[in-house]
This record gives sequence, structure tokens and C-alpha cells, in this order.
Amino acid sequence: MTRDGDATPIVRIEPQYPIAAARDGKEGWVQLTFTINELGGVEDVSVIKAEPKRLFDREAIRALKKWKYKPKIVDGKPLKQPGMTVQLDFTLEKGGR
Repeated sequence: MTRDGDATPIVRIEPQYPIAAARDGKEGWVQLTFTINELGGVEDVSVIKAEPKRLFDREAIRALKKWKYKPKIVDGKPLKQPGMTVQLDFTLEKGGR
């Protein structure tokens, strides 16, 4: 589940599951902080907290950088929105494949 202020992504890319983590049946999550720029792109991504540490960070950051948001418009001008946060969960599909 992703919660992020009043910003809703219009393009959401799911992160790749690291092969080693999938092979070992590891699951986890990464909380990230980032800025939405004036074009709705994502920049200044950094990890706040992750469980387990470092296992999913790289893929979470890579995915989030491809997201697109609707820029925030105030008085007709697009504004940067720093300090946004989101959590990406890494869970393996049960059964199926």
C-alpha cells in the first residue's frame, strides 16, 4: 500500500524483484523520500528506512525515479514538492508461477 500526501502518481513503475531475494524467498519494504519537480518527475530520491536493510534499496530507487506525478500548480505556476514519502513493498506472489 502506498501513502503519499496529496500527490498521486500518474505513472507508477513496479520495482524489479532482485533475483537473489526472490531465490531466497526474502520479502521486505523500502521507505523513500523524494522531490516531485515542476515537470512531475521524481528527483532527490533517498532511502529513509528499509527492512531488510539494503536488500531492495537499489531497485526501489530505480523504479521510483521513473514515476511521474501531476505537478502541483499554485497560481498557475508548477511548484517543486520536496519531502514527499512513499513505501514500496516487495512481496513474493504465493502460488501461481
